[in-house]
Amino acid sequence: MCQHASPPTPAAEHHCACQQQAGPHPGKRVPAAPELILPEVPFPSLRVIEALGEHGLRQLVAQHHALLRQSAIGHLFAQDAAQFAQLVERVADFVVEACGGAAQYTPAHGHTCMRTRHFPFTIDEAAREVWLTLLWQALADCAAPAAVREEYWAWMEPFSLRMINRRTTKAQPARWGYAEMAARHA
Repeated sequence: MCQHASPPTPAAEHHCACQQQAGPHPGKRVPAAPELILPEVPFPSLRVIEALGEHGLRQLVAQHHALLRQSAIGHLFAQDAAQFAQLVERVADFVVEACGGAAQYTPAHGHTCMRTRHFPFTIDEAAREVWLTLLWQALADCAAPAAVREEYWAWMEPFSLRMINRRTTKAQPARWGYAEMAARHA
């Protein structure tokens, strides 16, 4: 063992977002910083299912998923027709139940935990934008009344933020308000 004391090595200069000094600092902490700001998600009122009916909601989900399957994120969906049909039925069960219809999703699949359920799939900000754009198109294709579209959108747009499970940017994902989307697609 060396008997000579070596001079202390000066601490390396520290450069990162934590803004802390290098070296041990008992009691110091890096403040919490949210990775993703998640706004409140207002579930739709019974007005949505009353206006569209269970059949109309199921058609909306089917149209949306048909568009998604043909999109840039189509690889996220089952290519087998039977598996795809099961997926669409499961999503439609969720949507109908969330809009106040028959409880078929929860008894069969348990609590939603959507972000966890989608972890096997890469859903980033760009995938969310495709999903939202095609939801807007599906709402138009199904001729949902404007008031119902707005309420459904007010649910799904913030809900879609919770589906992002792989971040590709440091910036918060863009919010797509109903009025902005209506103006964009007028």
